[in-house]
Amino acid sequence: MTAHPLSRDMHGYGEHPPVFTWPGGGGRVAVSLVINVEEGAERSIARGDSADDLGGHWLRHAPHPIQRNLDLESAFEYGARAGIWRVLRTLRRHGATATAFCCVAALEANPQIAHALVRDGHEIADHGRQWDLHTHLSPAEERERILSSADAITALTGERATTWYSRDGLTLQSRAIMLDADMLYESNSFNDDLPHAATDGLSLPVLPYAGDTNDSALLSQYPTAQAFRSYLSGALAELQEDDRAGASVLSVGLHPRIIGRPAYIRALDDFLTEAGATAWIATRAQIVDAWQAAVAA
Repeated sequence: MTAHPLSRDMHGYGEHPPVFTWPGGGGRVAVSLVINVEEGAERSIARGDSADDLGGHWLRHAPHPIQRNLDLESAFEYGARAGIWRVLRTLRRHGATATAFCCVAALEANPQIAHALVRDGHEIADHGRQWDLHTHLSPAEERERILSSADAITALTGERATTWYSRDGLTLQSRAIMLDADMLYESNSFNDDLPHAATDGLSLPVLPYAGDTNDSALLSQYPTAQAFRSYLSGALAELQEDDRAGASVLSVGLHPRIIGRPAYIRALDDFLTEAGATAWIATRAQIVDAWQAAVAA
């Protein structure tokens, strides 16, 4: 049987990961905050889709699935109108920078968001033209989507996207296309606590993301902001105190329409107070740069 070009690596760093500390007195843990800027880019009848995107919000009632769901649209709008600004105020208060996974359509719908992200020094990443699926596309279609959305991100922000993150993951050609788009790393992986090289021979490092330390779980498994904050705090404590030597990365996924709600934002505020005293809060590009410098030393 011929080996798959993205053959699985079940070993990783094993018992002995590289031992180093993060810059800025960050010690063992780097915290990566990821703001998912998707509002206005979700699938909706309003933009000509066959149905509304019921999987991205707590408001899921769809009595007339072939008609516009104005309540659901307004719930997504909250993220762009109010939630993003509450998140950005919170980050400024803590002097924390994040990586913004930006959908082109969301920035086009509210260019003020693009301006504020750049103004505040957040990393700009490409989350697709719209908050769509990509793994069903032909290689040519996927290439066109990635390259065109990256160009649009540059036009909207003045920044070149550092990476491309798909809602439903990679195809066999995604990483090669990302290299052609001069991207610096990829994050469509959940397989480690540290950046690592991939198994496909391409010079595009992987910085794994995380699905559990993500505010989308406030729609299901975390009943309160305090529960989410406690989960993040527990993850941070374990990475700091783990008997396994070496550094780690804690990725925290944030959605302005969720964490930007008044009932939830204190979870982020309290966590940043804790993490800011003990960890290095950095963009994903900064984390990859620091890892490359450490493992090459």
